[in-house]
Amino acid sequence: MASPMGLGHLPCYIAPMESHMLMLAVCCLACAGSLATPPVGIEARTIYSNANIYTMDPARPRAEAIAIGDDGTIMGVGSHDEVSLFEGPDTVVIDLRGRTVLPGLIDAHGHVMGLGAYELGVLDLSSATSSMDLVERVAQLARRRTPGEWILGGRWDHESWPSGKLPTHDDLSRAIPEHPVWLRRVDGHAGLANAEAMRRAGITRDTKNPPGGEILRDSRGEPTGVFVDRAMDLIERVIDAPTPSDEELILAAQKHLLGVGLTGVHDAGISPDDAEAYKRLAGDGRLKMRVSAMLSAPYARSYLPSHEPHVSDRFVLRSVKYYMDGAMGSRGAWLLEPYSDRPRADDGSPYTGLAVGDPKELEDLSRLALRHGWQMRTHAIGDRANREVLDAYEHALLEEDALGSDHRFCIEHAQMLHPADIPRFAQLGVLASMQPRHETTDMRWVEERIGPERARGTYAWASLLRTGARICAGSDFPVEPANPFLGFYASITRSDGDGEPAGGWQPQEKMTRAEALHAFTRDAAYAAFQEDLCGSLEVGKSADLIVIDRDIMTCEPREILGTRVLRTVIRGETVYEAP
Repeated sequence: MASPMGLGHLPCYIAPMESHMLMLAVCCLACAGSLATPPVGIEARTIYSNANIYTMDPARPRAEAIAIGDDGTIMGVGSHDEVSLFEGPDTVVIDLRGRTVLPGLIDAHGHVMGLGAYELGVLDLSSATSSMDLVERVAQLARRRTPGEWILGGRWDHESWPSGKLPTHDDLSRAIPEHPVWLRRVDGHAGLANAEAMRRAGITRDTKNPPGGEILRDSRGEPTGVFVDRAMDLIERVIDAPTPSDEELILAAQKHLLGVGLTGVHDAGISPDDAEAYKRLAGDGRLKMRVSAMLSAPYARSYLPSHEPHVSDRFVLRSVKYYMDGAMGSRGAWLLEPYSDRPRADDGSPYTGLAVGDPKELEDLSRLALRHGWQMRTHAIGDRANREVLDAYEHALLEEDALGSDHRFCIEHAQMLHPADIPRFAQLGVLASMQPRHETTDMRWVEERIGPERARGTYAWASLLRTGARICAGSDFPVEPANPFLGFYASITRSDGDGEPAGGWQPQEKMTRAEALHAFTRDAAYAAFQEDLCGSLEVGKSADLIVIDRDIMTCEPREILGTRVLRTVIRGETVYEAP
């Protein structure tokens, strides 16, 4: 039968151990025209047919049908006629009526329980239009809460407000005097506290900045209410608000993630207790998505020597997450040269951001990880932070005689790179775990922060790919929306949702559509050591796939933003279906 998608007669690819059976079936079909029953052992549980399939298998990139076995793995991929050879009396055949099928998308950097918290009631301030709008939204919630109860929220972004200025606690404290309030900035690297929250934390004008953090102050030396990076701990350690359980947070996030087409996520920083919650959910079948988690670095020294990496079908814990700096939006990214819009610190010294981590500590931790078979994944945004991480990784790999080994160390974000450091990713075998949507969010102010020349080294996707480096893509949810199609669009346009700037910001760094899909599938799977399990639709791999309502590989770019997920399938099981 000719393909309704114009694909022609595509070859069907089958598991080798079944090839002799299928050859028999083909011979029988040629002689008899049909089979009453399929040969024993090759009957599929489910066949998706009449589809526009992008397999991400370079040997066979397109198909129109796929057969899935009882164990949830792929039995065959090809044309409708060929895949129909797997059909038996009990096979469920689903006609997709030309819909597009992709391998299940993987977010290589997100915060599952953070997303779950917003799903379960933490105040989302991402749409606040000004400082006063933020205050009014918090006040509305406070009026429904008992006095003295903590008000928690986040995702505000002062760069999207007309003033472009960081808020202060004054209006917040006047409007909400009886509730302690703590509101994290969108990047998670700064927060705003009101007077009651600071009182409970014992914050005064005499409180010192902690290492790796800063309490912002006004011209009189009084705290403004904004706490950056490690200074946030001063407030967060006194919060005693009731919180949902880890299981509740994970399941709330999972419901959202499956609905936007994510079959896998890399959870960027969890505790041993969080890991146990994941294991319980995986054990009783409630964890549907694939989670590859990163152990937060403070637990690593005691945990790694006594725990082997945990690898199961739905939950993997085999990497360590370290922080080297903060975020550029809150001027906490660690730079080689001072910020253009804040060249001096309050004490008059050159201001280059915050070193949240210690390069020597990272080097030591990297050696420990190599000795015990763990992977390192380190947050680095500024060019100084990225250089320090690359140096620490290189020293550890050389000392452990692991240069050239399959270590798959990552740098998380890699947002701002000195040109001399771009080739080092491929040379050292270090992956760049990048979040394309950050570029379209940050492009409004990056040149003001660091100047136009240094801005050319930000979000350098094409430059990295040209050196042979691998990019695994994600969103950093809930910092950005978890919807992977927003990141896919940003990857190929470097423009906002209105198509601005025309042609894209720093357009020389765009990805092609094939490169972007690769980053959300094959290389995201590779970063988690799961390339033999998922990331492409190939025989023998798990049937992790999504069905969407448009062809994102050919449609007009802005149409990608409206993509709807119709079905999400993991190991052959439909785990989400659009209402």
